[in-house]
Amino acid sequence: MASNFEKVIESIQQLPPIEQEKVLHWLEEKRKPRPTGENWNERVEKFHSAMRWIDEHRAEFLGKWVCLDGDKLISYGEDAKKVYSEAKAKGIEIPFIEQVREEETAPFWGGWN
Repeated sequence: MASNFEKVIESIQQLPPIEQEKVLHWLEEKRKPRPTGENWNERVEKFHSAMRWIDEHRAEFLGKWVCLDGDKLISYGEDAKKVYSEAKAKGIEIPFIEQVREEETAPFWGGWN
């Protein structure tokens, strides 16, 4: 009886070369190390800066998709794919894309002290 690994390899071998390349690319992406340490902290801070920017500019960009690098607006528009493409074209490696919506209120949490 073939193992799962052998079954996967057999399936990949049956794919056309272009599909095999896609599998290879996917595997290479999975091997990249996850951000840690200082780089991770920097990304978290950029996220918080972006969320503050959205809060400050909510009325101006309501309903629009925005791409931010921290508190810097990279691109915006009605079409998320277009905003993403513009950000990639400007050299943003991992674009942060968000649709600006009405401010959400936190749900009520009842309980006892």
